[in-house]
Amino acid sequence: MDLSPEELRKAESAIPPPKRARPPLTLGRMAYLGYYYPRHLWKSGLRRNASIWLGRARMRRALDTLAPPPPPLGPVLPAHLLLGAPYVPLASVALLSLQAQTGRPVAPVLHDDGTLSPPALGRLRAFFPALRVITADEIRANLDRVLPEARHPFLRRLRLGYVHLRKLTDVHTAPEGPDWKLVMDSDVFFYHPPAVMTEWIQAPRWFHMVDCVPAYGAPDDSLSALAGAPVHPKANVGVCHLHTPSIDWDFLEHAARVLLARHGFSYFLEQALTAVLMARFGACALPADDYLVNPSPAESAAPRAAALHFVERSLVDLYRHGWSTALAPLRGIRPRA
Repeated sequence: MDLSPEELRKAESAIPPPKRARPPLTLGRMAYLGYYYPRHLWKSGLRRNASIWLGRARMRRALDTLAPPPPPLGPVLPAHLLLGAPYVPLASVALLSLQAQTGRPVAPVLHDDGTLSPPALGRLRAFFPALRVITADEIRANLDRVLPEARHPFLRRLRLGYVHLRKLTDVHTAPEGPDWKLVMDSDVFFYHPPAVMTEWIQAPRWFHMVDCVPAYGAPDDSLSALAGAPVHPKANVGVCHLHTPSIDWDFLEHAARVLLARHGFSYFLEQALTAVLMARFGACALPADDYLVNPSPAESAAPRAAALHFVERSLVDLYRHGWSTALAPLRGIRPRA
């Protein structure tokens, strides 16, 4: 799939601009905050947004008063998260529930998106004394070592404006921990022992969750042609397990160029690239009914699945009762509908 000069130009033009830590307060920004953002809140449902705000506040208060649970005995389970300061409370619930349900002491490895700070990590570090933060400076050094910009310009430019890509570029250029990395999102909570996942971590294999709908931003045949093998039609990377040394960064650079040139930029580009990698290595899909993406309100209130990945409409249920039910096994937290 060699690209023509015209296709290369098209791919370059599809790269989103770098993210700014805080947008400047221009007239357009003031118009957005004063008019368009309130309209968005109204259209998306005031009751829904109020439930999320109130639930987030309750979750933070509960975490502030929760005594650090004693770590279980057993082999340490490293868990990698790309994380920013606003998502530390969610990550706390995700990691505490993972530890409670696996019965293994979790050692979080957090990859800073540029917003983490010692105060933001205070409670999380109390829960997990072995927590390791890969700082922005360390990430830049790792990128320069593994993904020099002269050789991987698309990946390096893409990650500046497309934070999701850092789940690949930043996490898998870090030399931290074993070669196999369990990577998870902060909105995946565990409710029952994840037996299949644990088995596939112990006898390591590539694996991913199954999405509720296809979400790649590119057709399956394009992805399968890149992979040289059939791509799973609905891979989801809320929880995934990859063998870092097996990642061919030159191939991933090429795949990113091809997808940008042929299909333009998509919010799901990182998931598409990961699905291509998974297909190349014969990854397994976690059972969809036990590792559930976008659960229903009934499932969120009384989970039967081992793990729930809260996305889209189910985010309101995460804040209504998903977090408290996930923390129910820990002292001082009671489920609340």
